[in-house]
Amino acid sequence: MRVPRPLVSVILPNYNYARFLGAAIESALAQTYDPIEVIVVDDGSTDDSRRVIAGFGSRVRAVLQENRGQAGANLAGWRAANGDVVIFLDADDALRREAVERVVAAMRHDTSAVQFCLATIDQDGAPLGGIYPPLPPDWTPQRIRETLLRSGFYPFPPTSGNAYARWFLDLVLPFDPQRYPRGMDGMLAAVAPLYGNVVALPEALGYYRIHGSNMGALDTLDADRFAYFVELDRMRAEFLGEHAARTATPLPPNFLDRAFFHLQYRIASLKLRPTRHPYREDRLGRVSLLLARAAAEAPEPPLTRLLVALWGAAVAVTPQPLAEKLVAARFIAGRRPAVIEGVLRRLGLVRRHEQGRSSAVGTRVAKAAERDKVAEHV
Repeated sequence: MRVPRPLVSVILPNYNYARFLGAAIESALAQTYDPIEVIVVDDGSTDDSRRVIAGFGSRVRAVLQENRGQAGANLAGWRAANGDVVIFLDADDALRREAVERVVAAMRHDTSAVQFCLATIDQDGAPLGGIYPPLPPDWTPQRIRETLLRSGFYPFPPTSGNAYARWFLDLVLPFDPQRYPRGMDGMLAAVAPLYGNVVALPEALGYYRIHGSNMGALDTLDADRFAYFVELDRMRAEFLGEHAARTATPLPPNFLDRAFFHLQYRIASLKLRPTRHPYREDRLGRVSLLLARAAAEAPEPPLTRLLVALWGAAVAVTPQPLAEKLVAARFIAGRRPAVIEGVLRRLGLVRRHEQGRSSAVGTRVAKAAERDKVAEHV
């Protein structure tokens, strides 16, 4: 007897992203996998979004609601979904045609989440030459869990690069959207290893659009963004602590002081905008030492950890103009001088990755994907 294939729900929460929404929906509808349902949650948009949604007719299921924020839109989609596997696809991102098929092939009964990288594109869909996030080599479910239990965090993709087992979502959702209004992707990714295996696929199976309006992306040096990222991490840590207690999972005290990537945001926030830095007790010397200690334990390659520790020390002690350039070089790939990019490549800290063709993201992305050689950055 043939076992039915699992139903996959692709949920697109949207607020005033009409200019990108059509490409995102098309990418979900063009998947090589079946069965699939596409649910679009419009969170009170005031632009042309609802006309875009209506243009897809019965091929999508629309949930139209008053504005309830990011978390409220995601929770509405989760309640409407029937799938055994759920993907929350940001309305400004897109999936490669084979993404869902690869995800389902990686799912097992004890898998809480499957994660995959995203190729960065600009607002017009042209490739920006990066893969996000860079994942450590041999990134296994066991290493993910060990890293989480040591530092409270591990490298994971943004919203569109995560697929969740429905049984896992039903264990951790809903939560209070007033208490946790944003960053649902980080919270779900943070607690997924507490409930099951998290499987990371190394290839880029989607597109992460950087256009200046999305808070999660950096295309210019905006000092306030780093404070925002630090606050998101603190919110995520609170959520993780609650679920660690629920599952009787021990976490070290002050585990944010051991979180490798969080400390990079923290030192950038403190250096660039000290008056708005969320940790009032932080001092540059102390945070740079914490970063060096975290680098000694992080799962990234040794040379990467060494360079990041040295970068943190340099940011702490150099004059403000130079520190700003160091932060930009670390977090904004387009701001790296060619000579630095070349050195990183020769050291093996940037590698080339051939990306296959995708015809589902709009003409420019489809043509670009045919020739896309995207660099994975430190």
